[in-house]
Amino acid sequence: MARDDREHLTPRPRGSGIRSSRLSLTRQLLLFQLSLIALVLVAVTAISLEQTRSSFESGAQRRMLTVAEYSAANPLVRSLLSGAAVPQQFSVPVEALRTTTGVDQLLVTDAVGRVIASPADPWLLGADLAIDPTPDESDASWAGVAPIGTNEYVVAQVPVLSNSGEVVGTVVAARQFPPVAELLASAAPNLLVYVGVAGVLGVAGSLLLAARVKRQTLGLEPEQIGRLVEHRDAMIHGIREGVIAVDTDGLITLANDSARTLLGLPADAEGRAIDTVGLDAEAVRALRPQEVGAIDTVFVNRGVLLVLNQTLIHPPRSRPEVVTTVRDRTELVTLQYDLGSSRQATDTLRAQTHEFANRLHTISMLLQLGDTDAAVEYVDAVTRDRTELDNSVLTRLQEPAVAALVIAKTSLARERGATLVLSPESALARVDADLSADLVTVLGNLIDNALDAVTGARERSVRLDVQTVSGAVRVTVSDSGPGIDTALVDRVFEVGVTSKSALAGGDSHGYGLAIVRLVATRRGGSVGYRGENGAVFEAVLPVDGSRPRATEEQTRV
Repeated sequence: MARDDREHLTPRPRGSGIRSSRLSLTRQLLLFQLSLIALVLVAVTAISLEQTRSSFESGAQRRMLTVAEYSAANPLVRSLLSGAAVPQQFSVPVEALRTTTGVDQLLVTDAVGRVIASPADPWLLGADLAIDPTPDESDASWAGVAPIGTNEYVVAQVPVLSNSGEVVGTVVAARQFPPVAELLASAAPNLLVYVGVAGVLGVAGSLLLAARVKRQTLGLEPEQIGRLVEHRDAMIHGIREGVIAVDTDGLITLANDSARTLLGLPADAEGRAIDTVGLDAEAVRALRPQEVGAIDTVFVNRGVLLVLNQTLIHPPRSRPEVVTTVRDRTELVTLQYDLGSSRQATDTLRAQTHEFANRLHTISMLLQLGDTDAAVEYVDAVTRDRTELDNSVLTRLQEPAVAALVIAKTSLARERGATLVLSPESALARVDADLSADLVTVLGNLIDNALDAVTGARERSVRLDVQTVSGAVRVTVSDSGPGIDTALVDRVFEVGVTSKSALAGGDSHGYGLAIVRLVATRRGGSVGYRGENGAVFEAVLPVDGSRPRATEEQTRV
């Protein structure tokens, strides 16, 4: 991108034409990071609470199991359970054990599981307590999580054995789970560390990322970038010139609507290789040149004469691309040559006027000299010569426009010291307007080239043959000139290729034969060259050939 373009795209701090009330990119990134940190914090808090709860549960189970085993081995508790003690006798020793061990609940049940001692919750006395989710017939101890009343506790249950080894009761030690606030308070130090580190890294990362994005986007905000992209798409697809971009691998990266119309590209052309979208070989070569920088280069694609200009761009972190603008010049070049033909016809008429004036002066002088017979003989000779020319052409070429062109070119050839001869085998009936216009274009260019070729030659003759064969009009123009240089034979029909020197006007030539090929090929015909004692050009134009009607895009110049 050019420096001027950068300065134009860089937003101005004040007075910018693109304003937005939304947050800047830096603030958007910061808010995004803070939101992400908040989500992470919630997740970390939940994980920390679960870890704290699990740690509390595992530690409390071991402690409750120790307390229950210690209480079950207490001699007083064993003796009271082995005897016929009443529940009131258990309250004092059990409460002493609960207070000494620091548990929330210390329960004693008889052999059938009925609570006979509950100092913390007297309402449990006489209740059946079944806290082991997997009871069995063994005397094994059990620890886990179980509800007591409406609260959840970490519980350890240990059987009490008599001196004879008989189970006479159980001791249950329980510790209530702490509330969430207490668990959160215990996890707070770690959470504060997480929040502090994440906050610092998030803010720093947001600022660095925003600064990097700002540099890469030339300081533009997302809304401004979006508007520029919309404007760019509108401009590319709205301009009349075709725009096509091809990278170094030959892939089409961009093609606007005009380019698709002018080049006949399919709708899915973008992303495909340029040699797989139906372009002519000449068009593929033109759009992928070895040396980029073509200016007003002309090429033909599908019977349309196009002019291209190219430039090479280097997108960041991407392959270089050749961007080509394409314009249709078919109608313009055709009009230019029609204008040239009109000028040549005007010159021919001017020459004929001059010749006619000379003949009038001759007749006038003969009459003034009194030599009436010589004057009559001279008039008869001029009239006979003109009549023979007109009859010779009109009897063979019944298409008026073609016949008029041949007669005019015959007079032009005489003025240039050459002869234009229409072969006796020539025959052309009336044709439709499209074929007539195409024949005039083909004949005019081929005859002009032949007259230019014989200029300066020892023998200056041009022969024309027009015949209708197999549903097509075959035009053959041969001259006695030096022929085409062997180095240019294979490229003689390409745009801009000419064998004429600069002194002969070569700088303004190079389009005639290209136009001839364009006209012939778009009707489904052909044009060729061969060297036979000069140059011989032959064009074949089908009578019922489909001459495509120019679309609105193709006629814009």
